[in-house]
Amino acid sequence: MMSELSDEASESELLNRSLSMWHGVGQLICQAELDVPLDLHTASSIGQYEVVQECIQRGELDLNKRNCGGWTPLMYASYIGHDTIVHLLLEAGVNVNVPTPEGQTPLMLASSCGNESVAYFLLQVGVQEWLGKAAIAKLKCPRNGILQQF
Repeated sequence: MMSELSDEASESELLNRSLSMWHGVGQLICQAELDVPLDLHTASSIGQYEVVQECIQRGELDLNKRNCGGWTPLMYASYIGHDTIVHLLLEAGVNVNVPTPEGQTPLMLASSCGNESVAYFLLQVGVQEWLGKAAIAKLKCPRNGILQQF
C-alpha cells in the first residue's frame, strides 16, 4: 500500500483522496436542504428573473425596501446590469429616485458601470432631473451612443 506522502503517489491519486469526502455528498444532503429561498435583493442582484417575478406577484414585499447596506432591489439590478429585472421592477412601480446612503440613484449606478439599456429604461420612466444630471452627463460621452439622444 502506497503512502500519500510517498514519492510513488501520483498527483491524481492525491487529488482524488483529498476530494474523496465530496464524492457522494449529494446523497447525504436531501434536495430540500439545497433549495434555499432567495430574498428579493439577492434575486435582483444575481438576475433570478423568476424569483423576482414571484416576489412581485405575491405582493407581500415592499419593493422599495432598503437592505442593511441601504440598497434597494432596483439599485442592485441597475448596478449589475440585469435589464430584464430592472424592467420587471419598473413595471411593478418601484421608485426610481431612491438614492443609496452615498447619494447615488439607480441611474447613476447603471451609468457608472456602462449599463446603457438599464439607463435607457430608467430615463424612460422619468428619473428626477436633479438626481440624474451627473449620470446623464456621463452617459453622453462618445462611447455611450444610445443615450446621446437624451
